[in-house]
Amino acid sequence: MKVLKTILPFLLLIFNSCRQKTLKSNPNQIAVQLNSQAMTLVAHLENSDSSMKAISLLDKATSIDSNYFVGYLNKLIFLLQMKQYDKAIVTNNKLIELRPLSHDLYLRSGMLYELIGDTISASQHFNKSLKIINVVLDTMNKNNKDFVMLTTNQAINLIMLEDSTKANMILKELYNAQPNDIEFGKVEKKYIQSLINKSKQELLYYLYNSDKKVF
Repeated sequence: MKVLKTILPFLLLIFNSCRQKTLKSNPNQIAVQLNSQAMTLVAHLENSDSSMKAISLLDKATSIDSNYFVGYLNKLIFLLQMKQYDKAIVTNNKLIELRPLSHDLYLRSGMLYELIGDTISASQHFNKSLKIINVVLDTMNKNNKDFVMLTTNQAINLIMLEDSTKANMILKELYNAQPNDIEFGKVEKKYIQSLINKSKQELLYYLYNSDKKVF
């Protein structure tokens, strides 16, 4: 689907949050059912009425279970499609409240604040994301399955903080380290290459408006 493909790169920025342990391991089953109903509407994402209905269902889910991380996460899909960035910030900040050590959530909030022109809040969130990433990477083996994801997000934060020189150095080193003969490595190289030499403005466009995605 064209629209889902358009917002997918932005959602992938925070993919690792979905893999982390939730604060509440047994969400309310009524909330889960409402979430499932809402997600059937992803197939009709281009229809604003469908997106609004999905948001309503997810609002009910999170009102029943205020710690239902997946419910808030899925709500973002529809808010981003409708370009309701102010509401997306509120929702993403709730995710941060639930997972305060998730670097990718701060990265996403930074992007959203940039979109509404709040560059001060954006910088604060990019710096917070970068701080968390740097602490993890300081002791992480390069063979760790999350190394590429963390390093690319590190570079994205630097680009958004307008330190493209350091970002490009990190990305080029990472690109050269990826294998050429393994399919997954080829995909990672294509993604990394797509970020090299991007300006802050180009990166925002790439994540939000361009249909020419690498995913």
